[in-house]
Amino acid sequence: MVENDSLTDAGAALRRHFLGWQCRIRQHAMRRDGGRPSEGMRPELQRMNGTDLGHVTVVICEAEPDATTDQFRHIVQRTMDPQERLKKGVQFLSSAYFQKADSFCDALLALFGAGTSPAQIVDDERCVLAFQQFSQSYRLPCRIERLEEDDRLAQALLWHNRMFNPNIPPDVIPVAFWPVWDEGTAFPPVG
Repeated sequence: MVENDSLTDAGAALRRHFLGWQCRIRQHAMRRDGGRPSEGMRPELQRMNGTDLGHVTVVICEAEPDATTDQFRHIVQRTMDPQERLKKGVQFLSSAYFQKADSFCDALLALFGAGTSPAQIVDDERCVLAFQQFSQSYRLPCRIERLEEDDRLAQALLWHNRMFNPNIPPDVIPVAFWPVWDEGTAFPPVG
C-alpha cells in the first residue's frame, strides 16, 4: 500500500478538497440516482504520454475498510436477488458512509477485465486520472498498483462492486491508483 505521508501544504489541500468532492458527488449519486456512477466517478484514464484509454469507474474506500467490507459481503451473501442487493447497497451507502471525507484513504480503486485495453495500464508505473463534474475538474498523476485478491482494499472493491453487479467475471484485475497529490491540479484551483 502506498500512502502519501509527507505532502506539501498545497498537496494536502488538494487531497482534502478532492476527497470531500468525491464524497459529495457519491452521496448525491446514491441518494438521487440510485447508485448510478456519475461523471465525476468515471475519470478519463490516460497514459503519461497523453494516450487516452477511455473512462474507468473508480471506487473510494475507507482507510480502515474491514468492517464495511464485512457489511458489503453480508449484503451480497444474504440474497441472490440482484435488485435486493442493489437496494440494500444503495441504502447502506446513502446513510452516513460518505459523511467523513477524512476517513477515506488516498487510493482510487478500479476493476479491469483481463485482456481489456485499460488493463494494459497495470504494467505502467504511472498514469493520469482526469476527473470532471459540474464546474469542477481535477488532473491527478497516479502511481499504479495491481492488488492481490486478498488485499484488504481489493476485498473492499470486490464486495462493493458485487452489490451493484452480480456478474463480475472471476479473472478481473483489482487496481489501486495512488494520486501524487503534490503534482495534481484542480480547476477552479483549490484555495
